[in-house]
Amino acid sequence: MEIQDHDASSNSDDSSDVSNQQGSGRPESGSSGQDESSLLVSSPTDFVDFPNDTLESALDRLLRSILRNYSGPHLEALRARLGWNGEDPITLQRAGRQASITRERVRQIEARVKREAKNRVPRVIDRLLDYLPKLRPVLWSSLSNQLLENRVTQKRWSGRATKAVLDHCGFPHWKFVEGARDSLVGPADYPILNHLSETVSIARRTSRASGAISLEYLTNCLPFPVPMSILRDMLQCAKDIEFITPEYCWVPRTPAKRVRIQNVSKKMLSINRPLSIGDIRRGLERKFSFRNKTGSAKYEGVVPPNDVLIALFKMYPDFHVINDAYIDYIGDLHPENELTRPELAIVRAFEHMNTNALDRQTIKEFGDDRGINMSSLEVEMTYSPIVVQIRQNVWRLVGSSVANEVVEQVQSRIRNKGFQRRLIDKGRLPNGDFRIVFRLPRFVHNFVASVPSEIGGLNLDAIFRTQEGVTLRCKNGAIFGFGKFLTKSDCSEGNYLTIDLNLLTRTFNWSISTFQPTKIPSPT
Repeated sequence: MEIQDHDASSNSDDSSDVSNQQGSGRPESGSSGQDESSLLVSSPTDFVDFPNDTLESALDRLLRSILRNYSGPHLEALRARLGWNGEDPITLQRAGRQASITRERVRQIEARVKREAKNRVPRVIDRLLDYLPKLRPVLWSSLSNQLLENRVTQKRWSGRATKAVLDHCGFPHWKFVEGARDSLVGPADYPILNHLSETVSIARRTSRASGAISLEYLTNCLPFPVPMSILRDMLQCAKDIEFITPEYCWVPRTPAKRVRIQNVSKKMLSINRPLSIGDIRRGLERKFSFRNKTGSAKYEGVVPPNDVLIALFKMYPDFHVINDAYIDYIGDLHPENELTRPELAIVRAFEHMNTNALDRQTIKEFGDDRGINMSSLEVEMTYSPIVVQIRQNVWRLVGSSVANEVVEQVQSRIRNKGFQRRLIDKGRLPNGDFRIVFRLPRFVHNFVASVPSEIGGLNLDAIFRTQEGVTLRCKNGAIFGFGKFLTKSDCSEGNYLTIDLNLLTRTFNWSISTFQPTKIPSPT
């Protein structure tokens, strides 16, 4: 049978009980050590307040004074619903089941308690308010420990429960923002508190892009200003973000296949192992540079400093750090499994030539003979972590050593090939078009020509098109776009490409011949 809620003034027994308690001088359990002169009665027949009460004991007596005619299970259910036990408040339905009453009845009783609690605020609330931040947010875990150590509470309270008590007592001036591991509490009008979720999300994405990210870099990625000390507290609220050093954070639970530092390092270690932290860092910088330039991700990758890299590799279970200077892999690594097809062709070129130093042209010719896409090969030669440029147009594999005489031999071979002029002829035609004749190289996918000074040189910024939709772009003194149509034609090394540019209509015509076109006559 449901217990009826009687008004406090209609029960004389409760009044006599309180009077007897005061007369006896024996305070309730949880308030021992207080004499009669220390008692504060907020209402003659209701609530007895002790100056050194804990939050739990004061709220317990306050609840009993408001709900004098309710039994223990009902009080426990209401205490849990209100959060007055220090735990997160439970739902109406759960409280109703616990007290064996309806959800609506729980709501009605709860409303009465909230209404009357504002008029009977215990002294301990003032002590609680003294610890709450007035200027900037703080971690709730730190604050709850202080409350426990200073006997404001008997245990560590949850942020939700504390916020609920403050609201019930008429103090909605603080905001509690919950994270997965910790929470922040600060003045309700502090704007940064509204950005905890967004800040953690950006920190998570930037950390995964770089392996580990500094707080200083993260502040530059945020669309709103956050002081460094508060940013550190905000990140400590995230369950999946940890600090590897005081200034660098990372996400340790990222799937291994998505950790770029591990993937790039495995490429390098499949060539030579172990590798110095300097070799690893240079390889990461090359790979990160390519990713950043392509704009494939919203946040750029930034290679952490060496001490942070070493700390990360110590955390990676498949890697081994030797004397804080060298990195090795635990297990087998094979280039066939770790490298792309163009990267593997680069490695095979060194093996085929039986040397530790090669020029770019030799590597390109080796890849071309084996059907490797030249654009992909060019990209890997420029950005792959497995190769290192030791001199102009001279390369070696990562982790290999090259004698000076070998480098000199490669450079001598390059000089002996000589320079073959690409621009054969240029001049204005009788119809007003400007003709340019080139001798084509072996690889036309990245062929770029210079803009003649007669038609603008560095100042010409224009797009020329054909009726078929083929385009050429003139900008910064160079003509781009040949590879898009030359790679689909039947041109060969040494063929002649003729381009007629119409500067008025911004159109062009082109043709390829195996013989050198007639020289353009000089203007009379």
